[in-house]
Amino acid sequence: MQYNLQHSLLTHIEVKTGIKVVWIYDGVKLPKTKPFITIEQMQNNTTILSKRREAVRTIYRFQIGLFASSATDRALKQDELKRVLLFDEIELLDATTPGRYSLGFFNASITAEVPMPAEDVSDETKKHRIYFDVEVDVTFNKNTL
Repeated sequence: MQYNLQHSLLTHIEVKTGIKVVWIYDGVKLPKTKPFITIEQMQNNTTILSKRREAVRTIYRFQIGLFASSATDRALKQDELKRVLLFDEIELLDATTPGRYSLGFFNASITAEVPMPAEDVSDETKKHRIYFDVEVDVTFNKNTL
């Protein structure tokens, strides 16, 4: 589910905003050209909801970063990205199947928006950025895993 959710968020954001989205992993190089968006897996939490583990809830967390070319550009794109994440039903894509195989739809929640100042003013990539903390809440049943 982790892989499918991250792939689906990346695809949906790219299609809706027209902005390149970079999947963050160890060693990835960020683009020099702005704007771009990043998506990174954060800590997930799992809770057992019923006896005998028949229902389990996992909250998948992601950090989505917006890197803009100016403060104005960041503010405008921040509002656009926020609307996409809060109001769109996002298609759950099977990331392991070639093509566009849909498994259904899900919603995302934003738990925080954190603007980040550049630590080094000479680093153009790190200027004008904001991060969204995003959660996707999924309940699994023993027979549907």
